[in-house]
Amino acid sequence: MEKNLNHVYNIQYGKVSEKNKIILLILLILLNFVIRIPSIPHEKGGDSFYIHSLANSVTTYGYADWWWNWLSIFGFYPYSYASAIPFSVSGMSQLIGLTGIDMEKTILLYSVMLGLLSIFTVYILAGIIYEDFLFKYLMALFFSVSQGIQIYSTWEISTRGPFIIFLPLFLFILLKNMNYMKAIFFLLIIGMFLAATHHYYFFLIPLTVLYFTIKVLFKIKFLNFTGKISLSNLYLMGLLAIFMLPFFLRKLIESGSRYSWIIEMFISNARYLGPIIIFLFGGLIYNILKRNKKFEEWYFLGALLLILPFSYNLTYGAFILILFLVFFISIAFRNLLIVASARPNKFLNLFIICNILFFVAFSGFYNHERTGRSKSDWYLSENPYQVAVWGMKYIPDNSVAVGEGLDASRIMAISDEHPSGPKINISQVQLNKVSPFSLDFYFEGPYIEKSGTSLEGLISWLIEMDDVDNAKGIIRGLNIKYFIDDKLFYSEIGHSIQMKRDIIYTNGRINIWLL
Repeated sequence: MEKNLNHVYNIQYGKVSEKNKIILLILLILLNFVIRIPSIPHEKGGDSFYIHSLANSVTTYGYADWWWNWLSIFGFYPYSYASAIPFSVSGMSQLIGLTGIDMEKTILLYSVMLGLLSIFTVYILAGIIYEDFLFKYLMALFFSVSQGIQIYSTWEISTRGPFIIFLPLFLFILLKNMNYMKAIFFLLIIGMFLAATHHYYFFLIPLTVLYFTIKVLFKIKFLNFTGKISLSNLYLMGLLAIFMLPFFLRKLIESGSRYSWIIEMFISNARYLGPIIIFLFGGLIYNILKRNKKFEEWYFLGALLLILPFSYNLTYGAFILILFLVFFISIAFRNLLIVASARPNKFLNLFIICNILFFVAFSGFYNHERTGRSKSDWYLSENPYQVAVWGMKYIPDNSVAVGEGLDASRIMAISDEHPSGPKINISQVQLNKVSPFSLDFYFEGPYIEKSGTSLEGLISWLIEMDDVDNAKGIIRGLNIKYFIDDKLFYSEIGHSIQMKRDIIYTNGRINIWLL
């Protein structure tokens, strides 16, 4: 079947001219740019504003004030964070700062550039798999425009987004035939960058081991095995078994019914891939049943086996899967286009066109809109933005504040730390060592904060106290000067503050009280 499809492809399409390639790539770049033009007035997200604050601190102080030791660079020490993205954003902000562009607009430019980069990282990876412009183009289209990529590359900085966008570059170096010393050098460089980007970098270890495993299997010709049970059947059974493993062991399932978790997992993956997910099973089955698979095809099948169980983790699993699922989707869509070319049919052509349009429209909608509970607070609205602008003018440097709700932390980031959150004195933090045999050692680091002593817990306790006078010790110890009172959220201490402290700013919804 593969030979027939390639034969039809060569007859119907021939070689795409260089001119047409350039035109199609320019159109894809324009699509990615236009779809990322924001329809909201300000930065969006939650973690984005925390990274925004870290970038502010690098710009202000000239160093990372969350670096306590070398582990802090990679976010493996209490009160530290993976540092690659805050440093990148800060560097870009300082580079263009002379133009008068503030950090918020810098983040907009940074995220758009990251989105455009996603086209090229996956395009060059696709070229390692098939030297076929149609496949490379489809994979670049489906990857870069998918909502899972757009969500973290449209006026929002995260660490997940850059990791997923740079992952194809790591796999490109891993799979490309090049001098071993050169490959090791480049893998170490990008590996270190990804390690300082997100804890996802642990996936690089099994993905690298998988590469050498398949190399060995190819060398001993095991992948040409032809017994009573074919390798295709063995793979299908293995895929089903490894998919159901978390279900039966109840691993990676946080709470609730295991059956509802499977439904949520499918919904989550459909949400971040869009309508093109209907082609996933066709591409996967085609690749499994295909004879004489290439090394790269076996690699992607093996990678799916490794990563599929993590799809049960709704927060992180869906994102790390995007690249590998897009690979199989692109294969199926490419085959469909070849069939449509060989047997022209207006209904089939209409189906193809509608799928592409629906995919782009779906991604575009969720890139500019939200549904459900997140609809009201998925971006920074004008009201808290006004508070941040006022803070930049009238709140002194090194002033500390606390507040209830997401917008309180957003205000601190946008106001360029006027005020900022409480600072950490790492010498006062009580730490426990973590055993290398514990999962926490690999996800949190060799040290974790002693239970019941965290700063977040102390601030939560402060906000829940019913009398501000009783909180004087905490307020004095953390050097807190202001309380940001958001009327959308009720806090116990907020009522007491209104009775006993002075208000210095209000815009009807948000008040700032002097403590």
